[in-house]
Amino acid sequence: MKASKLYFRDLLGLTLVVSAILVMLGGIFGVLAVLNYFSHEEALASTYIHESLPLFIFLIPSYLLGKYINRPTWVSEVEEYQLEAAKKASN
Repeated sequence: MKASKLYFRDLLGLTLVVSAILVMLGGIFGVLAVLNYFSHEEALASTYIHESLPLFIFLIPSYLLGKYINRPTWVSEVEEYQLEAAKKASN
């Protein structure tokens, strides 16, 4: 494994974190929409639900990135690369 592939995996990991945060934000907006609906604020509830629905689209990339990053072959290659880099640094 090359260092560029390792950095690519780190970049994919950051993308996974960002998309997971956006999904959580969509969940928060959904909860706020339900709370506003039960307190008879239909206009505000409608706004929150329209804000939250597009954010749930990020569930798909989060799932796919998580599956792609955690492939057993890739994880073992990363561990081997880090071990080799540590050996070179100690010599």
